[in-house]
Amino acid sequence: MKKTIILCTAFIITFSAFAQKEYRVMGWKISRDVPLNELKVNLPFTIFASAPEISYERILNTDISVGAAISASLDTDRNPYKFIFTPYFRWFFGGSSESLNKAGSGFFIEANGSIFSYETNRDYYESNKINSNEFTTGAGLGLALGWKYLSRNNWVGEIYAGAGRNFINNNYNAEAYPRMGISIGKRF
Repeated sequence: MKKTIILCTAFIITFSAFAQKEYRVMGWKISRDVPLNELKVNLPFTIFASAPEISYERILNTDISVGAAISASLDTDRNPYKFIFTPYFRWFFGGSSESLNKAGSGFFIEANGSIFSYETNRDYYESNKINSNEFTTGAGLGLALGWKYLSRNNWVGEIYAGAGRNFINNNYNAEAYPRMGISIGKRF
């Protein structure tokens, strides 16, 4: 009886240990050992707009990911946005059979929301002075399209473009917010 219990226990432990190594999604074998987190930097915003944008993304499935990007402007003369926080949801599809084997890569559609602070160009008079620099907060929803490439060494490169609509304080300058970039990062 002891031998049967030990044999059954060993079988269950072995089966559960090896069963988690890979799983199938729509016919594709996906290894559970693949990294699912990404950390990226948006190069054009960082270099040309003096607003470093860093984003984190988590791969949930072979074709779905969620993430968030944060950007803070170091020079408001070159960039009217002082601060941008953008959580997003991405759905990956299309591409070749090779890109479908790589979870979270290829062509994607992104739905995003954003909270941002921007400089308005509204002139107003206050005790005989003309003031035109005022920061206002906005929030909105938007869409973007893009492409993500994943290398064998888990380096990530992506390009995306889109925009969103501001639903707060629309009567000033920012009726929309941009969502674009060329990002490079690492999947870990």
